[in-house]
Amino acid sequence: MYYLEWINTQSRQKHKPGSASDVAQKNAYAEIEEKRNKAIAEGVEYQDIKDTEIWESRSERVDDNHAIYAKTGSYIDVCTYNDDKRGLITPLIFCFLYGIIPWWLSVFEYTSSILLTGLQPDGALIDGEAIAVIGIDLLALPFLTYIFFRYLFKFWRLEAFTMRRLIVRFNRKTRQVYFLRPSFLGGTVIYDWADIGATVPKDMENHEGIGGMLMLYFQTADTQNPHSNIGLDAAFVGNPCRDFGQLLSFWEYIRRFMEDGADAVPMPKRLRSKWPNPLTSILAVSRLNLPGGFDLGHSFLWLRIALTPLFVFWGVGGHYGSLMLSYEPRFPKALRVASGESELKSLLSMIAYNLFPVIYTAIGGWCAYAWYKDLDMQLPLRWLGWV
Repeated sequence: MYYLEWINTQSRQKHKPGSASDVAQKNAYAEIEEKRNKAIAEGVEYQDIKDTEIWESRSERVDDNHAIYAKTGSYIDVCTYNDDKRGLITPLIFCFLYGIIPWWLSVFEYTSSILLTGLQPDGALIDGEAIAVIGIDLLALPFLTYIFFRYLFKFWRLEAFTMRRLIVRFNRKTRQVYFLRPSFLGGTVIYDWADIGATVPKDMENHEGIGGMLMLYFQTADTQNPHSNIGLDAAFVGNPCRDFGQLLSFWEYIRRFMEDGADAVPMPKRLRSKWPNPLTSILAVSRLNLPGGFDLGHSFLWLRIALTPLFVFWGVGGHYGSLMLSYEPRFPKALRVASGESELKSLLSMIAYNLFPVIYTAIGGWCAYAWYKDLDMQLPLRWLGWV
């Protein structure tokens, strides 16, 4: 789910005065001011935001971190850190809807029977108990439905009914960086490569640190934060890194591509796939990649084996389910043209990535259901007269 991106967007919004979000913004700005004043008092140059020079090499080797969707002579498309971290909210929402939708249907049937026939659905006369049940249902159901659409749905959109993935494109010809995001996460924006900042501190040796994620950030005046006139827009790119050395080599891959050219870095051995499938989803959740570069799924094989039933439910019902409830995005036309992207290939890819998964998921779902219920798998074809 895109929780980190949502938090970053919320930090640039104006919140109700005195609310928890407003107080957090105020405290964060006060902390920055305190550090700045302390640095000035000590005669030390305060590094406010930018601590990265794009011409400075930070690693002798490069690593694509299996994070590249596409690489051409003009651009590379890189995945974001949270693309695979999804599926926790969707099963909970499914359980909620599994209860409330049949409830609505039963109330509709019950109420319709009373209004049309003057009797309960089972033919019994209307009594005080029936009226009390209907009254409670008509009070509780609208309230729960309001709670869902007012509060729960916006959190569900962090992993469903949104883009399947967020993409960061590095265009070396225009020397720009594009963030492809839905509007509630800041929308699609363009930044100059020269203004980029990256979480690769200069005072840390390659063997130090625990890895984690690579965060790229830009200063922006597009902020409604009343406590600061400068906002910080960020993208969390790549997969979790096992150590700080891999983090540096991943940044070096991006930096050399933009600074030295497409031939300065090798083509990834395997490009990251955009095709959703249940097996990939199960493997994604079973890896248990955590912030900081820890991979408990690799370190504790016995834990993965013991939790296999949970991973199957989580992977199919949560991770894969949220992917199927989302859509495959593409960059706006102006950015595709600037990148030299083929319009025909882009259109066909978008149609294929959005249409084919629905088709093969429906076929696979029917086959599984027919096998479980001992039905004829060719039954839909017989209905259509194809068999």
